[in-house]
Amino acid sequence: MRVGSRSWARARGGTLAAVAAQRARDEQGPELVGQVLLYPPIDPAAQTESKERYREGPILTGAAADQCWGRYVPAAGDRESALAVPSKAESLAGLAPALVLTVELDPSRDEAEAYGRALRDAGVPTQIVRIPGLIHAALNMSGCVPRTSELTDAIVAFLAPRFASAARSVSQA
Repeated sequence: MRVGSRSWARARGGTLAAVAAQRARDEQGPELVGQVLLYPPIDPAAQTESKERYREGPILTGAAADQCWGRYVPAAGDRESALAVPSKAESLAGLAPALVLTVELDPSRDEAEAYGRALRDAGVPTQIVRIPGLIHAALNMSGCVPRTSELTDAIVAFLAPRFASAARSVSQA
């Protein structure tokens, strides 16, 4: 499977993080303290209300999202692989705890939240947090959109206790 250019891969950070967590589980490490999935596009074939509602944006349109998927995974047949589409995994059990962070005005919102519910249903400790009124890629605009602090605050609140616990475990070893 060929994955597209790095610039497009960066746009798929949440997707890549979800796949990396699955690989860490399946390949016996590294042990992860958590996974932060920031407005991740999960499945190009997902038919959701948010994809329909926000197909013309703001910021991310349906056409742009399709183009991103086409560059991320150029061969349509590869989109059946869990290495590209994390929701295609045979099992989600045993993954690291997850924070699925979505924003209201985003075509990928509903598929990301559905993935979070699937993680929870598989027994993975999962927090699903939707930030109202923000758009896809809002964090990239943190210099001019003060409310992006809600995203970073949620990430810090999720990761801080996990890193502290991991640090205690290492110091006691």
